[in-house]
Amino acid sequence: MNQEYHLSINRAKKKHQRRLKSRIKQKKRRIREQKRAQQNNRFSRKAESELDGDFSLENAIQQWMPQNIINIISNENSQFSADNLFESSQNADGNFLVPKIFSIVENPEPSYKFIREVFGALLFQTHDEILMDYSLCQRVDLGAQVLLDIIQLDIISFYRNCRRHKKTRPKVRRIGGLNLNNEDVSKMLFSVGSPAIHNDDKRDFPDIIPYNLCVYERPASLDSTDASMQKDIDTTTLVDYVLDCLSRMDKFLTPEKLDDLCTVISEILINAEEHSSNQKRFSIGYFQETNGTEEHYGIFRLAILNFGDNIYSKFKDPDCPNKDIVKKMQQLSKDYTSRGLFKWKKFEEETLWTLYSLQEGVTTISKQLYKKRGNGSIRFIESFFNIRGSQAVDDISKMAILSGNTSIIFDGKYGIMDKLNDKGEKFQVMTFNDSGNIAELPDKNYVKFVKEDFPGTLISARILFNEDDFDNEI
Repeated sequence: MNQEYHLSINRAKKKHQRRLKSRIKQKKRRIREQKRAQQNNRFSRKAESELDGDFSLENAIQQWMPQNIINIISNENSQFSADNLFESSQNADGNFLVPKIFSIVENPEPSYKFIREVFGALLFQTHDEILMDYSLCQRVDLGAQVLLDIIQLDIISFYRNCRRHKKTRPKVRRIGGLNLNNEDVSKMLFSVGSPAIHNDDKRDFPDIIPYNLCVYERPASLDSTDASMQKDIDTTTLVDYVLDCLSRMDKFLTPEKLDDLCTVISEILINAEEHSSNQKRFSIGYFQETNGTEEHYGIFRLAILNFGDNIYSKFKDPDCPNKDIVKKMQQLSKDYTSRGLFKWKKFEEETLWTLYSLQEGVTTISKQLYKKRGNGSIRFIESFFNIRGSQAVDDISKMAILSGNTSIIFDGKYGIMDKLNDKGEKFQVMTFNDSGNIAELPDKNYVKFVKEDFPGTLISARILFNEDDFDNEI
């Protein structure tokens, strides 16, 4: 009897404790929900205040969209203008087929068309799901992928703001990819591409070492000394990354190749700063090792870009500080025009001026303010060729500059030439023709005007590190 009584009491206590725990959980849940509701109400009221009662998509974009996207879509002459993006967004069903070769350097027309369609669908929220179909894709260029990824990055940030109010909640619920059948494409995407950046779906591959997307935002008050220090820090970070990658292969660069690598990275970063009209600079890359039965080498892919004015528009600006260089460019344009060399949209003044900007002694910066500038472009081009070596030992390394409607490709066919000026002083030129004369047309396969404009400047490089780069005495 006593035993049954005690069991009954214990059961009652346990039941009471369970009820008490349940009530406590319910109370905590109600408190959390109340706090969440209060927080949502605060977010909602703040959103209403920021939008001033206008919940239209146009006003939300104006108030909440990151400045990069605002700058891109506000240019009425750009392929990424709001009107062009709206038109592109109407032509798709939510599934977007990635081109066979997704490269804005080698296959610009279909690649830019694909980016415009995705960009437009994201901006105007035409579908609940926006899916990129890689079923036909065999190769993805890092420059094209990072352009698409940065657009997505900013629009996802915009969506987060839109979720603060029920009237602006974004229609897009999912952004993703499907049919990733190509192994190399899959490796790139899941190491430094969209899944790794946006979906926290980063995967490890034994032959891939990623250099994650780095976004540097220059403070408005940063002076030239601080900017130089930041450039040195970023250069060291990137060079150390490459050296770490090579050390995993048990390989070490010769002192000469190390110096060339530092120059390539440093001067590309400086050029990205010099030609930028906004505060942000983006860099991304990855290193891939190949260890075959007879060869052991690595390929480093790097893309550094900014948005805003292109190189041509920086020189064309009436306020460009280097008036002497602009006068020389204008005179060269007159010469080309008089000989009928600007025609058929294959070579334009923009292309000529962008090519001219690569020559020694050319910079947008006033030499009174910065006397050491003006040979940076030719320096990193020369150092790139030094790393590359001859065609016999390296037919893989390649570099490209995209700025506005200009595309310039470096693969070793044309090199740097030494010339003499009127005073008998030696200087270097890169003219992409056999004469070494910039007054003559360059090879149209290497320097060209393209109808699709890049909304800023992109410098991308693919650099092979093989036996001729390594110090075998270490």
